Amino acid sequence: MAGETLFIDLAGSPFEMGLAHGRAAKDLIREFADSIASVHEANNPWLAAKHGQLTAFCLRNLGFLEEFSPDLVMEMRGVAEGAGLTFAQVLHLNCFLELEDLRAPGLGGRALPKQLWGCTTFNVKGEASADGRAYIGQTYDMEKYYEKFLCLLRIRPASGPDALVVSFAGILGLDGLNGAGVGAVINKVAATDARPGVIYPFIMRKALAAERIGDALGAVIFSPRATGINYQLAGSGVAFCAETSATRYELLPIDGAIAHTNHYVGREMRAFETPNWLSHGGSMVRKQAADDFLAAHRGALTPGLLKELTRNHVNHPRCICAHGFPGESEKTAFHTVFSVVMDPGAGWLELAKGNPCENEYRRFTL
Repeated sequence: MAGETLFIDLAGSPFEMGLAHGRAAKDLIREFADSIASVHEANNPWLAAKHGQLTAFCLRNLGFLEEFSPDLVMEMRGVAEGAGLTFAQVLHLNCFLELEDLRAPGLGGRALPKQLWGCTTFNVKGEASADGRAYIGQTYDMEKYYEKFLCLLRIRPASGPDALVVSFAGILGLDGLNGAGVGAVINKVAATDARPGVIYPFIMRKALAAERIGDALGAVIFSPRATGINYQLAGSGVAFCAETSATRYELLPIDGAIAHTNHYVGREMRAFETPNWLSHGGSMVRKQAADDFLAAHRGALTPGLLKELTRNHVNHPRCICAHGFPGESEKTAFHTVFSVVMDPGAGWLELAKGNPCENEYRRFTL
């Protein structure tokens, strides 16, 4: 069974919130920063002894971040001071999905891990649920190593809506919801146009700082992104599945409900997909299994059924509830490190640490 998730209350100015985050999770953040290089090296042997180059790679994004959100840069500086680390170390942690691009052929990767796969997201409009409410959620799949750093941030900023943000210690945010009824989840897609730009945790936090769903969508599709991510957003009775690369985006149609995994679906976005990045068909299997589940239960979908979806084992272990292969270390075994089901309009999320087939969900509210 997975242990308890660290819960951190943050309030005040951006720097004060970061400082509180850094102090509350100091030991975890320092362990994260001290060990992350070994994870990169385990998955890409060519990165051995090149940790300084990865830090320089991350620092390329700083100018874009300062222009996009000086407040979030200040929050990151607060995290660094609270944890007793350098700003560059904390920035490096926050670029963790951008660093995934270095695994991809054509973007830097020289030894693509054959085990690589990733997250499954779902977005359910009121017309497809049993009670007329909208739900959004996902499984979040990374190397099992990341699970120990899971935390939940309750953010009460000096201005703007409160938010519940799922994250890893030291990182500004992975997914979540806010007091304006906006919810957001993601899954990684490796785009061929990756570049220096705004990193995903900044885009997520800006979306979750929005008072209106349109502003949240704008933060996603009109930002100078560094990498490819699929963003699912919901709020105010509308929903979006936004496939993005660094330079382009496409909104997929949603007929009641939609699932997404780790390959592009939109006709225009397929041109940006990195060839052979996934190295197998697991992403296609997960999308079909999730879409079929949503279609089969259209009009009757409930949080309980969506939690059942997160436990799906079709194509095990490369499945929605992901498990590593026998004998793999935590640094290479891709695994569901958490799963979440949210009702953004009601202001609650249910979070399961680790595999949801083995661990219970716990409800958190704004």
